[in-house]
Amino acid sequence: MNHELKTAPGMAPHAAILLSAVLWGTLWIPLRELNESSVSGALATTLSFLLGLVVLLPFALVKVRRILEGGWPLAASGIFLALSIAFYAEGMVRGEVARVLLLFYMTPVWSTLLARLMLGQPITRRRVATIVLGLAGMMVILGGETGFPVPRSIADWMGLASGVSWGFAMVYLQRTASLPAFDRIFAAFIFLAPVFYLVTLFPGSRDSLGMESALPADGAMLLVALAVIWFLPVIGLTVYGASRLDPGRVAIFLMLEIVIGLGSAAWLLDEPFGAREIIGAALIVAAMLAEALRQERSPQERSSVSRK
Repeated sequence: MNHELKTAPGMAPHAAILLSAVLWGTLWIPLRELNESSVSGALATTLSFLLGLVVLLPFALVKVRRILEGGWPLAASGIFLALSIAFYAEGMVRGEVARVLLLFYMTPVWSTLLARLMLGQPITRRRVATIVLGLAGMMVILGGETGFPVPRSIADWMGLASGVSWGFAMVYLQRTASLPAFDRIFAAFIFLAPVFYLVTLFPGSRDSLGMESALPADGAMLLVALAVIWFLPVIGLTVYGASRLDPGRVAIFLMLEIVIGLGSAAWLLDEPFGAREIIGAALIVAAMLAEALRQERSPQERSSVSRK
């Protein structure tokens, strides 16, 4: 019994990931408001990432030597997290939301496989069962007429690339678990703006790369809100939780984003949330509960593995 108490993960990392899922699931709100304020285009979103970097920069300047000592693992965590967010956001703009979500949320598969290959974490039958349960719930909610998610457009490939990049980001966040959380958050924001803008240059149907109009006062406030209320907290919470939980578990818990996104849209926009959505949400929550009850190695044990 004492051994179980020592090896069971704390509640704080789980709470951080769940709260980040709430923020990811409501990210559509400020993005839609920005669009309705005539502030759209790649440059607007890039500016919101830059604002987050500006907020962090004064604190980073006094820690620059320590941050540089993080080396490649720290840089890799930032690059892959930036790639994942950039591909996800751009895929949402260019393609069908349901298909991009479906392809991105194959990430429990990639995260679990990468954790096995790069961290030596076992793939248990219970993990396979929770992945299947979560993916089934996602397919019930989002499948509809889209069928099995096979990439058919550049937006679809962006959704798939986002999920794979996320898996690598989660692995490198575990490898840098001994570093201060600030360093890992700052590493992500260093790369977010340039990586996102480069992704928008991929061939395809991106209509606007710059501002569609002069930046009005309400648009400037929305950009600040997007950076400070959404991007900074959501990336901070994700980094904190992902460095203390294994990548597959993080991916399964983040499926809550789908439920939050659909639920908030139903509440605020009167979009449908019927029997299919309820069944799918129940399957996803069941997968999360099953995963939460699974025993997990202690942070010390994970850290010793990640340093190999």
